[in-house]
Amino acid sequence: MDNLKEYIGCIHGHSVYSDGSGTYPEIIKAGQDSDLDYLMMSDHMNLKGLENGFRGWHDKLFMSIGYEINDPSDQHHYLAFGLKKTLRSGLEHQEYIQKVKKLKGLGIAAHPFEERDSKKSLKGYPPISWKTLEYPEIEVIELWNMMSHWMEKTTLKNLLWNLFHPRSFSTFPKKNLLQWWDGANLTKKVTAVGSVDVHAKIFNILGIYQFKIFDYKVMFKSIRTHILLENDINSNLPDDIVENSIFNAIQKGSCFISNFRRGEARGFRFWVENDNEKYNMGDELYSNEVKLFVKIPKTAICKVFRNGEIYKIIETKELELIVPNGLYRIEVELKNRGWIYSNHINILKD
Repeated sequence: MDNLKEYIGCIHGHSVYSDGSGTYPEIIKAGQDSDLDYLMMSDHMNLKGLENGFRGWHDKLFMSIGYEINDPSDQHHYLAFGLKKTLRSGLEHQEYIQKVKKLKGLGIAAHPFEERDSKKSLKGYPPISWKTLEYPEIEVIELWNMMSHWMEKTTLKNLLWNLFHPRSFSTFPKKNLLQWWDGANLTKKVTAVGSVDVHAKIFNILGIYQFKIFDYKVMFKSIRTHILLENDINSNLPDDIVENSIFNAIQKGSCFISNFRRGEARGFRFWVENDNEKYNMGDELYSNEVKLFVKIPKTAICKVFRNGEIYKIIETKELELIVPNGLYRIEVELKNRGWIYSNHINILKD
């Protein structure tokens, strides 16, 4: 797996074209300063960033521009990438997830299973969720949404702390979503990404001071999605080829999620070997027994999941293990916090 090319990016961002505070040049600069390789922006219900020519390379940063769709009840938010124009407004969610699929776009179910504690949560910010993800067209989900997680964890009691320490609360993805994801992959492939959902909203304090919550650079150093490609992507290639390479890696599941707050995850690898062939995240193969490998940038708690259940837990930097057929993924914890989440490798019974 050392021959794979790793690219690190942030997914789900908003600019002044919807409800974010940053212009595209400002956001691009923040992405470059955060050492990102790609950004996937998704303003609400518009493609103005695309129309105004911001898609493509900006020095060493590639910018992909989609948009975030919602239904008339402002639920079932769906990120749509790879479209040249927006869909007709007023569609129900079943309609737009089907249309994005038909147009061969990349669709991502945003902040699924979002919830609030009605007694403790901040007023005026109701959950924006999916009642169910059981649609054949849903092939990619946000497993860990930074902004959604913050809203779920923030109460009047911890508001000030969370405002000034916005990454400190980010502990783990939601357990019920992890359970759903494992269960879904027993019958069909659903890949997962991490997202920031960054807005960098500006608040006035006492009418005197302006405070920007979740600045772009702060959020770009939180939840990231690392994609693994067989070939390089660079500015010498057409933008369509670069973008499709990113989309294909995400749809296949050749990617993993990291929380940069816990450390740099570049170099993490998870693969299996069978009959001298190597299989990466997102792959499936037929075998009754394979050798499983994990490499972690530094020593941490490595959890191997098989068919949604913990198969092995070990503190290590490298792992080599003979395993039977099953659906496998890896979680890595550092200092009792979630750090790295792989996509699945499916070893089917031969």
